[in-house]
Amino acid sequence: MRRGIVALAIAIVAAMLWPAESRAAQTPTGIATDPILQPPPYNGQPLDITIGLHIVNISSIDEVSEQFQMDAYLFARWIDPRLAFIPSGSNDQERNYSFGQIWIPQLEMINAATPRERYETSIRVAPDGTVHYAERCKVGLSSKFALRRFPFDRQSLVIIIHPFLVDGPHIRFRLDDYSTWTASEFESYSSLAQWKLTAVQPRIEVAPTYGRRTVPEARFAISVQRRSSFYLWKVFLPLLLMVFLSWAVFWIEASDLSNQVQVAVTTILTVIAFAFAISATMPRLPYLTYIDAFFLECYIYVFLAVVELMTVHVTHRSERSRDLGLEIRKYSRWLIPASFVVTNLIIAEHFLG
Repeated sequence: MRRGIVALAIAIVAAMLWPAESRAAQTPTGIATDPILQPPPYNGQPLDITIGLHIVNISSIDEVSEQFQMDAYLFARWIDPRLAFIPSGSNDQERNYSFGQIWIPQLEMINAATPRERYETSIRVAPDGTVHYAERCKVGLSSKFALRRFPFDRQSLVIIIHPFLVDGPHIRFRLDDYSTWTASEFESYSSLAQWKLTAVQPRIEVAPTYGRRTVPEARFAISVQRRSSFYLWKVFLPLLLMVFLSWAVFWIEASDLSNQVQVAVTTILTVIAFAFAISATMPRLPYLTYIDAFFLECYIYVFLAVVELMTVHVTHRSERSRDLGLEIRKYSRWLIPASFVVTNLIIAEHFLG
């Protein structure tokens, strides 16, 4: 009797637990094998995905880290015949879905320096099965900067989009005539005081990947031009005035060494202090830019003024060579400024030409 009761209790407990265990085991499998969550049938042809980008704002561009922050809408469009439907009326011309209900291609910004943040998404399906996908996103991206012409440079900020690597061989990117544009209010509220956006150029390419395979690639190149007025008025003009000040020694009496040295040394220290003061606004690069070359030129010509005054003073102390010192002073007044102008032209041609 006891054995029968125990067996009955075990059977009841097993019957109660079995459905829950069965459902728990079947739920993940059911989601993973749901056909509507798998890519649509390819039928031997890659799936065409039309891609677009609406740039809302570029909040910052950092030349030092070679990164920029972008706020944009990402658009994609493709046809999934499995989602086609017959409208039931005039108000049934599109149907809305959310993530996890249908298959969505995984689009990745491969040059993202920070994870892409999605704020709002929209998935709309037309009666013929055309899926319209849109997302609002914010992301930090890395891009290669060419700064030899700094601060008169132009940059191309690149956004590179790939499909998920596994899906790549079965997808083909396309662009339509209205695939890419910027917000009409971009110029009015953009926080880029130093930059002016000039153009956005989309391009479709095929990029190589592992095992000699290829993956479609969408490139959006944002052309920006630096507004150089800040550097003209706050860097170049003060440096020129400092160099001109150092040339004041050419018109001071040759025997007045004290005042000449005071002017020259003060100018050198001022240039050095000025360089430290603005170093935070300069890109830290392993190569020379135009503004670096201009700084070096200013250092050299201030130093030449010191060399000239010392040479004139040494020769002026001797009665025999006093006339030579006066001749050096006479020609230095014009030769050093003229060579400064010529050197500037050569540097400008090398870096900006």
